[in-house]
Amino acid sequence: MITGRSGLLYELATDAQEQLLLGADRSLITSLLLRAVAWIGFFNHQTLLAIGLVGYALLEGTEGIGLAMRRRWAEYLTVVATGLLIPYEVYELVHHATLFKAGALLLNVAVVVYLAWRKRLFVDV
Repeated sequence: MITGRSGLLYELATDAQEQLLLGADRSLITSLLLRAVAWIGFFNHQTLLAIGLVGYALLEGTEGIGLAMRRRWAEYLTVVATGLLIPYEVYELVHHATLFKAGALLLNVAVVVYLAWRKRLFVDV
């Protein structure tokens, strides 16, 4: 456990993070990005995570508004946003293979293929 932090919720979150391998420092891409940011010296881990979460929230908000307005570009954005984590899932499956990760990858790929096929996004109409 990390010292300096206390509380039941913190302990439960730390245990869950360790068991599910959700630590941000376990990914090669993440560690390279964190090293680059640390070299620049502007951000710490929490700031980088916050920037990523705000960016993802903006992406999802834009997607939701576009879908509510029935815009064609929002359908493309949905497929892109859904497929955004596929490379990370493949990396995790190659380096830390579990049945759960394989199922999540297959489900995510199936959803992306279904969305692209159902909406005829990448075919000339």
